[in-house]
Amino acid sequence: MDSMPSITVKLKEAVIKQLQLPQGDLSIGRRLTHTLVLEDAAVSADHASIFTVGQDSFLKDLGSTNGTYINNRRARKHHLKPGDEILIGRYTLVYSDSDFAAQTPERLTNASAAALPADGGDAALFVLSGFNNGKRIELRAPVTHLGKSGQSAALLSRNGERYVLMTKPEATQVLRNGKPVPAGGAVLESGDIIEVGDTRLQFYQR
Repeated sequence: MDSMPSITVKLKEAVIKQLQLPQGDLSIGRRLTHTLVLEDAAVSADHASIFTVGQDSFLKDLGSTNGTYINNRRARKHHLKPGDEILIGRYTLVYSDSDFAAQTPERLTNASAAALPADGGDAALFVLSGFNNGKRIELRAPVTHLGKSGQSAALLSRNGERYVLMTKPEATQVLRNGKPVPAGGAVLESGDIIEVGDTRLQFYQR
C-alpha cells in the first residue's frame, strides 16, 4: 500500500502535531469545526484548506485576512511538494509526501532551514497590506524604522536573537496583534502582526 501524504505542525521549532492527510478536503482555521484548529489571532476563522487526491495535495487560501505563505511567498493556490513550509499565523506546517512515521528529524530540520534564503537574515517582515504590499523586508540592521519616509512611527531593535518593537511617544497608530505596544516595547514572536497606520506587516524569525 502506498504511503499517504502528511503534515507536521510546528510552533516555532516545537512539533505540536502530526497529521496524515485524508483523501479529500482538510480544513484549517481558528473555528473549532475545522479539521485542523490553529489558535492564534493572526489565523482567520476559515483560513485555508488542503485537498488531497492520491499522492497529490493542493493548498488553497480561503480569503484569509493575513494570508497563507508557502516558503515565505504568499499563495492563494499551490501544488504542495515535499519539504514545503506553509506559514499560517505563528504556525508552520511542513508537508511530506509520505507517512509522518517515516520522517526523520533530519528531514524536518532540513525542511525548516529552507524558510529563508541563504543570503538573507534570520528574520524578516512581510508586508500584508498597504504601501509595498507583498514585499519582504530583511531585518539585517540593528535598528529598522517603520513608517513613512522621514516620519518613523516605530522601530525594531535587534538585541541578540530578540527583536523588540518600540513606538515613538507621538505615535498613535501602532499595534501588535491588534493591541497597543507597551511603553517599554514588546518582544516579537514569529507570526506576530504589526500595524503601522494602514500598513499591516507580519514578523517571521527562523
